[in-house]
Amino acid sequence: MKNLMTAALVLLTTAVLMGMGSLGGAPEGEVPKTDENIKVQLTDRSGMKMELTRFSMNGKVFLEGKKGAGDMSVFFHDLKEIGFGPVSGDTVPADLLLKSGRHLQLSVRTGAVFHGDTGDGAYQISAQDVSRVQIR
Repeated sequence: MKNLMTAALVLLTTAVLMGMGSLGGAPEGEVPKTDENIKVQLTDRSGMKMELTRFSMNGKVFLEGKKGAGDMSVFFHDLKEIGFGPVSGDTVPADLLLKSGRHLQLSVRTGAVFHGDTGDGAYQISAQDVSRVQIR
C-alpha cells in the first residue's frame, strides 16, 4: 500500500511539473514589446549572423550581469558591442564595449534569453549560444 501511494504521488508531482513548462516569458513565436527598437547584428557560436530589430534580453532593453559580487545593468543604446567568452558553469563572461570607448566585463547567466525580430519571424537564443552582438 505504501509503495502504491509513493508511486501515485510521484506521478502526480511529475504531471504538475510538466504542465508548468510553458509558464512565464513571452509567448512562443512572439518578440517581447519594448520601449526602444534596438537594432543589432548577432553572431552565434556557429558563426551564423542574424540582423535583428526589437532586440532585448529577457524582454528588457539592457544587459544584466554580475560585476564582482554585485548586479549591474547596462542599456543596449549605450553599447557598441558585446563579446561573449567561453561558458563557465552557469555563467558566460561578456566583454562590453561602450559607445564612450570604455570596456566593462560582466558575467551573464547562461539561461538569459535574447529576443529579436528577423523580419521573417521571431528569434530567440540563450546567452550561452551567442558569440557576439553588434549594436547598430
